[in-house]
Amino acid sequence: MTRCYCSVPFCSNNKQKFPYLSFHDFPVDGKIRARWVRAIRRDEGPSFRILHGSTFVCSQHFPSEDRCTSASGRIRIKQGSVLSRFHWNDWGKGRWTVLNTNPIIYCTIYCTCTTCLNI
Repeated sequence: MTRCYCSVPFCSNNKQKFPYLSFHDFPVDGKIRARWVRAIRRDEGPSFRILHGSTFVCSQHFPSEDRCTSASGRIRIKQGSVLSRFHWNDWGKGRWTVLNTNPIIYCTIYCTCTTCLNI
């Protein structure tokens, strides 16, 4: 079995523990890829590199309307979709503790709203 781990901070999902989840490569398109990187609050550098076939995001970070199932049964992410479900924006409330609830900080430093993600 392929070893897939979600690269979103504070997400410990992997293919072995959660075989029913799908894991998705970062997009090749530069604009969408930049939006994904900003959405997960990480910067590419020495401690985080995006490599095709080894850097993934699990399907739990996408709303259900951005996911579809192919004829073969594979879960796919619709083209142009950007992940938006994280512990820091109250998704999964009860599973994680929200570290910071100050909306000013979200909209200036770590915002994942569609306005700020339009890079």
